[in-house]
Amino acid sequence: MPHDWKTFEPEDRLSIASADPLMTFLQSHKDQAVRVSMRSQKRPDSRVLQVLLTASRNWKGRDLGFDVSDLPPRLVQDFARLGLTADNTGWSGLK
Repeated sequence: MPHDWKTFEPEDRLSIASADPLMTFLQSHKDQAVRVSMRSQKRPDSRVLQVLLTASRNWKGRDLGFDVSDLPPRLVQDFARLGLTADNTGWSGLK
């Protein structure tokens, strides 16, 4: 079944707060497939990564698409050091 993906592409550094654009986006699209572009991110903090991993598990558990895309090479390296790969996350940005 194809997904109607909703994409979030932040221009500023991501942070986690109830009024943060990422949290607002995730809450607004909790019943839809979502993609979070990391194109302009240099180093998300650990709380952002925790939210992305938790949201990914939650969306996939409800058979909805969840993707993190457009990771800069530095983030791909940092995530690989943490053991995150395209195989264990399903995120296209890690391919």
